[in-house]
Amino acid sequence: MRLDPRKLVALMLTGSALMGVSAAAHAAEEPGELAVAFGRLPELWGARLSPDGSRISFLHMLEEQDMATGYVVTMDGSNKPFLTSKKDRFELRWCNWANDERLLCGFTGIDTDGRTRWVTTRLVAVDPDGENAKVMLQNRLIRQRTRAQFQDEIVDWMPDDHDHVLVEMPENNGTGVAKLNIYDGSVGLVIRPRAGIREWLTDGHGEPRVRMYLSPKTLRWDYRPANERKWQLLHERPIEDRHDTFLPIGFGATRQELLVLQPYNNRLSLFARDLPSGNERLVFAHDEVDLGGYYRLGKYRRLVAIRYVTDASRYHFFDEDIERVIARVRPTFPGQAISVVDESWDRGVYLLHVSGDMNPGGYYLFDINNSKLKGLWPKYPQLTERSLSPMRPYAFQASDGTRVPGYLTLPADHADHAPPLVVLPHGGPESRDEWGFDWLVQYFAALDYAVLQVNFRGSGGYGDAWVGEGGFRAWRQAIGDITDGVQSLIDEEMIDPSRLCVVGWSYGGYAALMSAIEERELYRCVVSIAGVTDPGELIQDARYFVNRKLVREMIGDDEEVLRHGSPLKRAGEISVPVLLFHGDEDVNVDVQHSKKLHKALRKAGKKTTLVIYDDAEHGIWRNEYRVDMLDRIGEFLATHLQSVESRAAVH
Repeated sequence: MRLDPRKLVALMLTGSALMGVSAAAHAAEEPGELAVAFGRLPELWGARLSPDGSRISFLHMLEEQDMATGYVVTMDGSNKPFLTSKKDRFELRWCNWANDERLLCGFTGIDTDGRTRWVTTRLVAVDPDGENAKVMLQNRLIRQRTRAQFQDEIVDWMPDDHDHVLVEMPENNGTGVAKLNIYDGSVGLVIRPRAGIREWLTDGHGEPRVRMYLSPKTLRWDYRPANERKWQLLHERPIEDRHDTFLPIGFGATRQELLVLQPYNNRLSLFARDLPSGNERLVFAHDEVDLGGYYRLGKYRRLVAIRYVTDASRYHFFDEDIERVIARVRPTFPGQAISVVDESWDRGVYLLHVSGDMNPGGYYLFDINNSKLKGLWPKYPQLTERSLSPMRPYAFQASDGTRVPGYLTLPADHADHAPPLVVLPHGGPESRDEWGFDWLVQYFAALDYAVLQVNFRGSGGYGDAWVGEGGFRAWRQAIGDITDGVQSLIDEEMIDPSRLCVVGWSYGGYAALMSAIEERELYRCVVSIAGVTDPGELIQDARYFVNRKLVREMIGDDEEVLRHGSPLKRAGEISVPVLLFHGDEDVNVDVQHSKKLHKALRKAGKKTTLVIYDDAEHGIWRNEYRVDMLDRIGEFLATHLQSVESRAAVH
């Protein structure tokens, strides 16, 4: 399938056309219709600008095949597919320009040895017109009888070398660094593979300077001075010490200064370490939250900003050019999240992404020389004319007096009634919810449910003390915070206290199930998507991996966790209907988690339904499955969250 050029040209709007979502009210819709609108994956994502700024590559979902295809679009709107996923084998996940005439793309698949599954990747080089596609590294690794899990790790894009990039070269139990010819696939070793070496950083000029060593006992970072061969210790910790955070992210303005994320005043902060002297200086810290994602742009992938999230996403800029670009377009997008996705190598053209809680997101092109802003494409075109619901920060006081942050989304027509509530704990557990568009939240709001998201203690982003013992070891505190958030809404008379359901994905599924067990009188139903149902099983799932000690340390292995904190072992205590979803190729949480819980619930005489999706991973990244899942959840909620009047009418 080829995109219609007329469609792309029509979507190339000016100004803020993609930002605004129509405020027009929609007629009452059936859950199935809403499932199609909100369950469909983004139509396009992963946009990147060619070095000369004349073309844009992006990934487009072929709806009828549930596969991603790469496209290149020129500024006049013409487009051409250049690469596509391999159905039921490898999914196209990312593409970027190595130069103006060659793209590198990463594919992801699932492999197995019969007892466990793992993610595996491949690297493909291709011309923008789809010609001369070539799989990189794979044939060489096969000849060497090397079973390599990750084959698409770019160490340095080497913009001054037209024909080569630096890549990680796998070898059974470790990696080295190689210079890869992006045209013919030939490889020249720069550093021979060594067992245990898992990650490399260069100084931005093609020289590997930092490496990470991982063993069952130790995580260690080494460095070497410029133009030298000998490696020196930079940082080392026991593998199970998950509170010792040390993450090099690259080099600063000089080749001697390494930028590192590490704790400062109990918050993850950015430091610069002078490698020759070992001296450190604080570059930036926030007194309330951790620093998170960092952004690199341009020809040499320079560090331009570091991200942190308070009530919403914020940036601390290191690059005045990028800060000025955002300042110039911000008046066009008030209250929106603006990020610079890419820039041309001459810094004249910028690719922007704009989104918000009621804006699913879209891409824009900004020509800085003539201050021209051009709208390109919405990520979710089916939602551009749909009225969405605002997400607002919602903080409450937990039972021990601690202020717990979160978010509350209320349906559009809630003013005349207290709506039923869907409680939506996040995954991780050491991740967090944040302000912005969320397709699952908006689906529930469109069904006239309020949605509560709680950044309970055990969540990431608020410092090491907030993580504490974590969402598994300290599961009672995490579940308690979620319960206190619900009680706060009840006390404020913002929701209908008789109509509550808890829904979660991954760890969120675990939190949903444990909430239903601990608060049997509070909820009417529970939904777990790819959820953890037994912490002990999760530890067993990691037994073949290098980080198994870290997994055991994070989860815990005492009776409080393995017995009292196990939905599987406490299945008989669940008194409400349970709806379970899982992909059969989930490498994060094995499908056996849901299968075993479903069996235990049935044995205990409980109401339960299990839906397993074939050839689906943890994220259930398929239109067909996501639409089906939302449709089923919509019907499930409608059945169990009926009002008292509706139930009386039925009976």
